[in-house]
Amino acid sequence: MSEILAREAIQVGGRGYRKPLGQGLFESRLRHGADEIAAMFTSKRPDARDKEEILLRVYCHAYGDKIVLLVAGYDKLADPSKKRENAEIALARRRLADFKSERSRQRKARKRGR
Repeated sequence: MSEILAREAIQVGGRGYRKPLGQGLFESRLRHGADEIAAMFTSKRPDARDKEEILLRVYCHAYGDKIVLLVAGYDKLADPSKKRENAEIALARRRLADFKSERSRQRKARKRGR
């Protein structure tokens, strides 16, 4: 996923991989085998591990127009329950809120320092 986001950035959503979850959070999904993903987005040659099936969920926030924050993620094949999915989304929301709060605190501190 990091290779895809590094190359495609925000445009990943334009390819149907992105689902908005509200408040600046979005889910990126990968439903292909690792070898297929590597072939689509990298020049990496597949090895034996790349034949494994994966179902990744990564929760992100577009910060500006060049940065994508990866705030949480998991392999849905390892635990496909709705409870796990909801817990991961809640974790992503908390981390994003913490990030936004810290950025706000830093901006206020810079203003006071002027």
